[in-house]
Amino acid sequence: MTASTTERPNHRSKRRAPLRESLSMPEIPVDVMAAYRPLAPALTERIVKRTMREVAAFAQADDPNIPLGIAEAIDQAVGLFIEAAAGAPTSPADVYAFYRWLGRYQAQTGHNLDAMRAAHQIATHESWTDLRDATHEMGQPDKVVAQLGDSLLAYQNILFEQAVLGYMEYRRDANRDLEKLRSRLLVAIIDGAPAADIDALAARCSWTMPDEVAVAVTEATDAAADLMSARPDTLVGVRDDCLILVAATETTHAAARVAARSTRQTVAISWGVKRVQAHDAIRWATRGFELVGEGLIEVPEHRVVDCEQHQTLLCLHADPALRQASDDSVLAPLLAQTQKRRMALAETMLLWLQTHDSAPSLAARLGVHDQTVRHRLRRLGDLFGARLHDPSQTAILLIALESSILRWRRASA
Repeated sequence: MTASTTERPNHRSKRRAPLRESLSMPEIPVDVMAAYRPLAPALTERIVKRTMREVAAFAQADDPNIPLGIAEAIDQAVGLFIEAAAGAPTSPADVYAFYRWLGRYQAQTGHNLDAMRAAHQIATHESWTDLRDATHEMGQPDKVVAQLGDSLLAYQNILFEQAVLGYMEYRRDANRDLEKLRSRLLVAIIDGAPAADIDALAARCSWTMPDEVAVAVTEATDAAADLMSARPDTLVGVRDDCLILVAATETTHAAARVAARSTRQTVAISWGVKRVQAHDAIRWATRGFELVGEGLIEVPEHRVVDCEQHQTLLCLHADPALRQASDDSVLAPLLAQTQKRRMALAETMLLWLQTHDSAPSLAARLGVHDQTVRHRLRRLGDLFGARLHDPSQTAILLIALESSILRWRRASA
């Protein structure tokens, strides 16, 4: 039997472990075990035939290496047990290593632990029946035969444990490899890689890129990652401390609702886009999540922020450095004021541009005296002049004020 991605051990250990003692084997005359040796190949053949006939996973297998591998494993295991029972110096290291490899191979070929367990039960039953009958026929007392049965059972359990270890090792390694591939896939999508490259990576991950996708972004926590990764039709990864989910639009929205409800974390979701725009959707949802943190987007009670409802803000704040530079240029007269004075003038200016209310109305909403508002409005007139009454300029001033006031408040907090 040959392995493809799973290498079969081919070394011979020089260590001689006391297998006989560890299995508490009874004293059996050497000539009895010598007489049994010629019967071992027939036992191996019966075990292989029963396994291939009765265990559905093996019976349906097309790989001819599987029955060969089972036969070799049984042959080695039976041979080692006979040698140990006969008192010969033995080491189980090679047999154990072979069973670990066999477990890895079974995982690689898609068989599960139920199939391995069923095969193990067949091997145990056939081995015990054969050994019991043979040793009885050779005149061994019932006590010795019973002790031999206990030793055989312990031995078979050890062999099964080794196979399970190999099986779990392969699954663990395969999961680790899959996580690496999925990370590469997410990076490729974020970077806007060609569709052919993304499809090739997706195929290796056993994941299909939907024709229309949406993106969810939240804080990278274990709880959120576990919830969002629970569905096989999602692609989940971490980028810059954000947990990113890519999936079909309905799947993304459902996963976002579950994560927000269960973790009480805020989740920003994009609107549905064509698959070729997935990298844009990731950028938009990530920026929306950042704007939540900056206080520019209010979080609804259900904690799922639909970025489609905030497209204007996303456009205005797509480039934070450029946005600030633009705001600072528009509001340069205010930047020359002290921090306290700047905030007072900015809040008054914003409310007046929004409402054009009278000084008493503005004063009531700001919680200050009428004369304070009139003084501020005169000062704003000195600083901005005709721009305060030019419709093309007031729109620009409003946008800059709405963007800057929150940033100034955070700086003064």
